[in-house]
Amino acid sequence: MPKRVVSTYLFSRQRLHTSLLERLAQVGVQGIELFCARHSFDYRDEVQVEAVANWVRQSGVELHSLHSPMYGGEGGGRGEPPLNIAHPDRRQRSAALEEIERALDLADRVAFRYFVQHLGIGREESSQAKFDAAFTSIERLRILARQRGVTLLLENIPNALATPGALEEFLTATHLDDLGVCLDSGHANLTPGEFGSGGVMNAWKVLRARVRSTHLHDNRGERDEHLWPGEGTVAWAELIPAMGDDIPWVLEIEPQGDDLEQVLGQVRRSFQRLEEWRSASLGKKQEQR
Repeated sequence: MPKRVVSTYLFSRQRLHTSLLERLAQVGVQGIELFCARHSFDYRDEVQVEAVANWVRQSGVELHSLHSPMYGGEGGGRGEPPLNIAHPDRRQRSAALEEIERALDLADRVAFRYFVQHLGIGREESSQAKFDAAFTSIERLRILARQRGVTLLLENIPNALATPGALEEFLTATHLDDLGVCLDSGHANLTPGEFGSGGVMNAWKVLRARVRSTHLHDNRGERDEHLWPGEGTVAWAELIPAMGDDIPWVLEIEPQGDDLEQVLGQVRRSFQRLEEWRSASLGKKQEQR
């Protein structure tokens, strides 16, 4: 049975408190991915970091992964440039890496398995200079992660550097065989014009040998909406059975309203739906026998 994990992106419009993590545990969540956004989870804040680390140690819930910060400030992207490890300018790239490494340092406080990293920023075009810059950055992050017992995962995102095909080419050309991939279902579902990949099953076909974790969310193909599974057009009935039982289900859902009970109910129902898609496929296989 796949591990049930929730990304704290779900709570990224508010300050992350351990009480929210505790409520997730109460509805059967087995793992957490911390979304590193300083206005929500501030990896620089010693008090917040220690509170989360203590909760993980005492709760029995696994800290499955960290999502690398996308911005370095506390504004959540308002009025600040994104962190871009593929930037051709060395100074800008180094500044981004220094900030990302601050989040990776959390592994010195509490164990986690994966560190999810974007290659470039949204809607970015590809070039040899960006490819070379990304390789230099990933080499550095890879070494630091490995020293801490963490596996670096690259995520397919809507830009020309990180479509499924581009990621496969990057990893093959650079021989970075100890890296993995975080398969993002919503990004894969976007139309090619939005740097999608021809659907989630095409993304799975290209990347399946490298997939170690997921970001599961839905959309209607035109915008990166981060909807609950089943609310858009992702081919869940095909994807979930194809992934098998070893790939964790990591929900990465757009922040919801203030009704926590309703949100927790949606978390529970989403995992139930994923299980229904999985069980339906198993039932069909048994009938065919």
